[in-house]
Order: sequence, then structure tokens, then C-alpha cells
Amino acid sequence: MRTALALILLATPALAEDWPPEVAAIVEEASASCEGDFTAAPEAVTQADLNGDGTPDWVIDSGAFQCSTAASLYCGTQGCGVDTVIDGIRASFTLHDWATETENGTTYLTAPNDQGGTTRFRWSNGEWQIQ
Repeated sequence: MRTALALILLATPALAEDWPPEVAAIVEEASASCEGDFTAAPEAVTQADLNGDGTPDWVIDSGAFQCSTAASLYCGTQGCGVDTVIDGIRASFTLHDWATETENGTTYLTAPNDQGGTTRFRWSNGEWQIQ
């Protein structure tokens, strides 16, 4: 990994009353799919600048959701659902983990891959592109 060149950005939890409608809808969809008690840990919805424009975007990590009647409702062997909302546009992934990294002014969403390395995604023209 390019440790010397990379700056890892911290994602900060966001309070429900601060969520835009697109983010609230994603959490509501998850809650509606649970037939028991639904909870979302504080880190389920975070903000991080994902497209490098200096404005925090949204990450919704279903790995931090719990349903009392279905332990694996939001995550499976392939990973957990991770949604991003950037400028009102929703994009979805299934990931085991994620982070952000900025290198030379470009911000990437990163995730471990099956080969033991890291896959980097860059937001461009309204979609995530593998780098």
C-alpha cells in the first residue's frame, strides 16, 4: 500500500436527524426488511468526502444493522451491503470492509479483495469505477 502517499480519511458517524432523505430511505428499507426489532449502530451511517470535492458524502454500512429475528439478514459470506450517497446519487456494494484513501488529491473508496490485496474505486461521472 502507498502509505507514504496516502492519507486515510476518518469517517464520522452522523445523527439520524442530520440524514438527507436518500440516506433515511436506505435505513428505512433495511428496517422494513426486518420482521423483529431493528437497530442501527452509530457507525451504520457515516460521512466522508468520497469524491474529493471537500463536502462530506454518505456511507451506509449494513454491517452495523441488526435484526432480532435474522442474524444474517444484512451480511453474508460475500460481505455486507454498503451504500454510498454522493450528490444525491446512490450506489451499492457488497463488501467485507471499506475505507477511504486520498492520493495526489484523488479520493478512493478501498476494500479488501479475494487475492489479499486492496481494490480501489474512484467516483467519476456519477458512478464508482475500479482503478
